[in-house]
Amino acid sequence: MSQSPSPIPARTSLRTALLLASLFAALTFLVHFLTSLWGSHLGYGFFRDELYFLVCGHHLAWGYVDQPPLVALQARLAETLFGLSPTGIRIFSFLAGSVTVGLTGLLAWQLGGRRAAQVLAMTAILAAPVLLGTANYLSMNAFEPCFWMGALLVVLRLADGAASPRAWLLFGLLAGLGIENKHSTVFFLVALVFGLILSPQRRILWTRWCVAGVALLMLIALPNLIWQWVHHFPTYELLNGVAHSDKNIKLPPLAFLWEQVRILLWETAPLWIGGLAWLAFARAARAWRFVAFTYLIFLAMMMLMHAKDYYVSPIYPVLFAAGSVAFGRLTRRRWPLIAASVNFFLILCFATGPVVLTILPPDRYDAYTAPFAPNNARSEKFTSPLPQILSDRFGWPQMVEGFATRYYALPPDVRARTAIFCGNYGEASAVNILGPKYGLPTAISGHQNYFYWGWNGYTGESVLTLGNDPKDYADTYAEVIDLGPFDAPWIMDHEHHHYFWLRHRKRTFAADWPELKYWY
Repeated sequence: MSQSPSPIPARTSLRTALLLASLFAALTFLVHFLTSLWGSHLGYGFFRDELYFLVCGHHLAWGYVDQPPLVALQARLAETLFGLSPTGIRIFSFLAGSVTVGLTGLLAWQLGGRRAAQVLAMTAILAAPVLLGTANYLSMNAFEPCFWMGALLVVLRLADGAASPRAWLLFGLLAGLGIENKHSTVFFLVALVFGLILSPQRRILWTRWCVAGVALLMLIALPNLIWQWVHHFPTYELLNGVAHSDKNIKLPPLAFLWEQVRILLWETAPLWIGGLAWLAFARAARAWRFVAFTYLIFLAMMMLMHAKDYYVSPIYPVLFAAGSVAFGRLTRRRWPLIAASVNFFLILCFATGPVVLTILPPDRYDAYTAPFAPNNARSEKFTSPLPQILSDRFGWPQMVEGFATRYYALPPDVRARTAIFCGNYGEASAVNILGPKYGLPTAISGHQNYFYWGWNGYTGESVLTLGNDPKDYADTYAEVIDLGPFDAPWIMDHEHHHYFWLRHRKRTFAADWPELKYWY
């Protein structure tokens, strides 16, 4: 006589959920830490943006042209505590990636998931390329899903009555820190408010504790807002300029949606799309219906603004969690969830990990990853032999050594008056982070926040720079001398340059500095 499927047990205890989340967080940290160490052995070095963030950390402020202050503080603390090495400066980002995975399990628990559903949600999100890749280097992107999903977990518990209204203060803390980490948090919060207003859970907004939470959020975000106001909102100027340029690849809506499937791994699509459907229509998810509205509103906002495809990625952990819970309710047995978890773990080991982490030697990367076509995924116009997240970790030491060779070839009296001017923050930051061991002077640039840091008193009578064509400098300098090419394997295609020695600038840096501003 056959037995009917047993009823779905009550969700596991919070203690068990926390233990599972902690175990997966520890596993995630080990994945990032060990692959970063291995990558250093293979020649993968500092990522371009990491070098810039480190320099920003040496100029701590309440804001920068292209980001809020938290990533610079993260860089400064990591360098101070763990030393100046690629793995050392990434420790906090590894921890953030680990927290994101653990939070996904807790979200599944909050939505009523059993242990198998929690494990499935965490395994699937760990295998998602976009989130795995952005947590593997020093960046604000690693922290973004932590703050978003932490704040959302609070609202989920408020919506179903599991948390006291005082929890709005925790929401305000997390959301405020999220804004100080990356300004896109504002758009997520706007979508969340509209999602709540469109659902019956709008009632949780009309409390004094919600007002207190929002007040705390604004208080935490206020220093950066003041900095923006004092500096005439440079971040808006930057973003407006980029929006009206050809820098980013602008995708039409269907292509943008397809990119969501691709960057999250197409095998996971049934899980997170099913989670969205469950949140939108299931009776059991009625208390959390606002999450579906929030996602759809946020997705529409990003498409309308022609945002980069990965800007939506921090919101997906909750959809993975919901999909895992829905799958568990549909099957009413553990083994399908366990089988799916094993499948995603194998994908992590043999597909996602090698594609986005520093596991493969660069000369074997294309052969191994050809079936996945990872280099077809670009959010900017720049091209490279490896995906940009990997190519931008090559060439910086060689570039700086090339500057040092040419700097010390100059006569000593000329050398003392020679500036190193770089066209972008990656080159300038490489000189400023890796150059001190050669005794190089501080590089200057007009790019991003370097514009505010100025010209360091140089007149322009003698300048070393990287460029492409001596004609680019003929109108500005009396003499342009080509000092030979810079080249290194695996670097970004636009970084193949020549070193130039520029002499006798016709107008000083001080006179021309406003025209050298380059926010792009």
